[in-house]
Amino acid sequence: MLNDAACFKAVYIVCGYTDLRAGMDRLAALVETQTGNRPYIPDTLYLFCGRRTDRIKGLL
Repeated sequence: MLNDAACFKAVYIVCGYTDLRAGMDRLAALVETQTGNRPYIPDTLYLFCGRRTDRIKGLL
């Protein structure tokens, strides 16, 4: 669990539903194909939400 997000230079919240069964490599590929951004930039956090809104997955 993250208590303090001050160490991140950028935090991106991915809109829409994402299949959280996907692994980190697939989520990174999703970020790269949809936005054109490189997903492995240091101090950057991507947050994904699934169908159940009480769960999120983060790509750091």
